[in-house]
Amino acid sequence: MVSEDKRLYSYMTVERTIRFTAGFYPDWRADIAALLMKTYQLPPDRKVKSLSKGMRTRLALLLAFARRPKLLILDEPTEGLDPLGVEQLLETLVSQCGEGTTVFFSSHQIEEVERIADRVCIMDHGRLLKDVSLDDIREHYRRIDLVFPFEAAELKFPIAGVESSRTHGRQIVLLSSSHTDEIVARARACSATEIEVTPVGLREIFLQTVKENSHALV
Repeated sequence: MVSEDKRLYSYMTVERTIRFTAGFYPDWRADIAALLMKTYQLPPDRKVKSLSKGMRTRLALLLAFARRPKLLILDEPTEGLDPLGVEQLLETLVSQCGEGTTVFFSSHQIEEVERIADRVCIMDHGRLLKDVSLDDIREHYRRIDLVFPFEAAELKFPIAGVESSRTHGRQIVLLSSSHTDEIVARARACSATEIEVTPVGLREIFLQTVKENSHALV
């Protein structure tokens, strides 16, 4: 596990930290450590306490990746990283998954989650609000914009798959996870003058799911 605060021994140098950690793991991957040392441009003789936040993050990730982990747990792994560092991390995560490591990570950076995750859980204060695969989102989740020739406040869509509904005068905006055709058919039966169905990304699903919960975490 790599925690958000990246706990390391501040008095050690980068090189000593790596050697010290390697001693606990018989299957330590020295080749991976050396590769990431170069990729992350870590200064071997610098003490941990003198490293920037981003450099400490890189060092903590190196220590985790070189252990041949079966399960890797990361808490806000991109915190303190510049755009290049973020890109390097995401590439490394994909590589780790390709070697059979299960990666579980929490993040508020939705674009990063959407780029590499297979499955997403949206949580708030320990409550699981949604558990869905990215493939399911891409295949089934839709935003449905409806316009009617009258005030639509009284219209209801009691159909399975309607995740949320917002009404603004003559307009209704629905977020659906299934049964899109049934929803559209009901809208036509209710005299909708305009119907627009569009795919949605993780950000919109996240915002709709947690609009009443201000401390949500993906």
